[in-house]
Amino acid sequence: MIILHSVQKLLNTSRLEAALYISKPHPGQRLHSWYARLLPSGFPGKMMVMYVHEPSLMVVICKGKTIQGTWPDFRVRLEQLLSRFRFPATFIKDELAYADEYIVSKTGSRSMLAFMNRIVFELSYQCSQFPDYDSISLTRLEDWLMDRLHQTGKKQGDYSSPLKYWQREIGFAS
Repeated sequence: MIILHSVQKLLNTSRLEAALYISKPHPGQRLHSWYARLLPSGFPGKMMVMYVHEPSLMVVICKGKTIQGTWPDFRVRLEQLLSRFRFPATFIKDELAYADEYIVSKTGSRSMLAFMNRIVFELSYQCSQFPDYDSISLTRLEDWLMDRLHQTGKKQGDYSSPLKYWQREIGFAS
């Protein structure tokens, strides 16, 4: 089971109520906690949902306006992202086995909200470079974000990317 910490606007659009409890990850589960929010595409009436993994800041983007409508696509896109970056096959299989259900809660981390707001700003610009909504390459956006450096600590030189995070955590070379 995955927990989705959703911003209020996405909860309203999805017509969902936040759960009153938080689930615990299965022993060994790494992809348990995700944050979700709407992402404007820059094209009228067309939205996307951005899922951000905590703590790696890995991003999965799905076209649509609701959690329910993008959930099947999220699972497929997550598997494709992990495969593109050559995560170990056993890691992918084990993590996706836990991704059959989700629980929705409200966002509770201001730092994650600030990170998502910054990424939304950058992705809005990236989306404006495409001629129309259908031509937006979610794969290109996700790959760009996988290598993007983020400040990870309070010191000036503390930077990492989602890919570097996973290379440290599970020890693989992409």
